Amino acid sequence: MNNLSRRADTISGHLAALTTVSIWSVTYISTKVLLTDFTPIEILFIRFVIAVLALKLIVFKSVGFRKSEQIYFALSGLTGPFLYFLIENSALIYTTAVNVSIILTITPMFTAIVTRFFYKDERKLDFWFYLGFVAALSGIVLLSVKGAADLSFNPEGDLMSVSAGIVWAFYSVLTRKINSFGYNTVSVTRRSFEYGIIYMIPLLFIFDFHVETAELLKPVNLSNIIFLGLFASAVSFTLWNLSVKKIGAVTAIIYLYITPVISALAADFFLGEKLTLTGWLACFIITLGLIISQGGPKLLLKKLGRSSDNS
Repeated sequence: MNNLSRRADTISGHLAALTTVSIWSVTYISTKVLLTDFTPIEILFIRFVIAVLALKLIVFKSVGFRKSEQIYFALSGLTGPFLYFLIENSALIYTTAVNVSIILTITPMFTAIVTRFFYKDERKLDFWFYLGFVAALSGIVLLSVKGAADLSFNPEGDLMSVSAGIVWAFYSVLTRKINSFGYNTVSVTRRSFEYGIIYMIPLLFIFDFHVETAELLKPVNLSNIIFLGLFASAVSFTLWNLSVKKIGAVTAIIYLYITPVISALAADFFLGEKLTLTGWLACFIITLGLIISQGGPKLLLKKLGRSSDNS
């Protein structure tokens, strides 16, 4: 692979990660709208069924995955599409959204530690990584608690949030392992989703899954569930798997720092929840933390000129 191809691979990996977290950052708006007529498990199940169907249309031909590889797909479907979202949503029952958003900021740290344990060629946890983590966390705390009095210790929900971060770390490791099999990204994403749906089925009976066609076909509901299924699931997870393949799990996961920034901007634009001067300052600090974690401006630009070649 020549230098130009490596540079293109690296840039596309960063763009894929940034695009993914940008989409994920606004999904709460769609979910918030849908929760008026549907339960969390109903939303989760429908969105991933839509995602599987969409990915099936893109790559209709079945891929002959080896039997020895199925365990990795099964674990990937368990950790990513199923457990992460289930734990995160459950955490909100016991703790505040502020707590969840702050605690999940440590997901990149968990991912870096777990991934480095399994893959020694992943990025080392250097000074820039830790400095960026502290900066981003400070900005997120400032953004979350500015004028808010709902930051408190809620053991059950807070521990669930920590667990969600750990689950995503293992999903990232599994994603890298699956990428090493050499299949196309769309096919492996679909297979993981299919396993995720299998895990959801028992919960449909436990929580009395019942979707009214009239409710589903409401323009506002239909548009939001399609957004979650096509863009927040099919497109985003495919791009995320691609970014992990091209730039590595540790580098890709750092982009999660910018999630609250995009969420705040989306709330400002779509919901009229205007940012204060403190909020804008917090967004700046978080973005600065993201840049620092990638090695600082000069090192970030330098990395874009070479491939991390982690596949």
